[in-house]
Amino acid sequence: MHYIQKISAFKKRGMKLVNPRNEQRRYYIEGNTARQLNTAPQRIERPEHREERRVNERVNKNSRRARAFDLKYTVCLMVATVFLFVSCVNMLTIQADITEQRRQIAALESTLNEMKDTNNETSKRLESSVDLPKIYEVATTELGMVYPKSGQVVVYEASNPDYVKQFKDVPVE
Repeated sequence: MHYIQKISAFKKRGMKLVNPRNEQRRYYIEGNTARQLNTAPQRIERPEHREERRVNERVNKNSRRARAFDLKYTVCLMVATVFLFVSCVNMLTIQADITEQRRQIAALESTLNEMKDTNNETSKRLESSVDLPKIYEVATTELGMVYPKSGQVVVYEASNPDYVKQFKDVPVE
């Protein structure tokens, strides 16, 4: 924008251009007030002596009540704070106990799983070590085992089929 165009734009807006020849030092004035340079704020002098306030009886009575209430309130607040602190410590202790018990349960479950694995391995090893044909051969040749004949087998029904304890001879039908 040219200098002449700037001046005309300011005039259209109602602004006056002060000192138009020197562009370095120009400033604009809006309205009818001129800028005051280097002005300091005025000091307000306060009176040195303040008047002492007069306190009436009602204010004194209320302040005494407030101080008494403050003591009761403070004691109550202290009791509540101590109760809250003890409750928090108790809760943290219980939480630590629960965490310790969970750790112990996890350790016992791990031990149980290891024992189950060991038991299963031992059972499989024992089952694989049993050679049924070898047992039959030793029983028939060395120990004299023979298969029973059809009349020698007696079927007996017990009240508990898992366990039978014999006190007398088995009855013959």
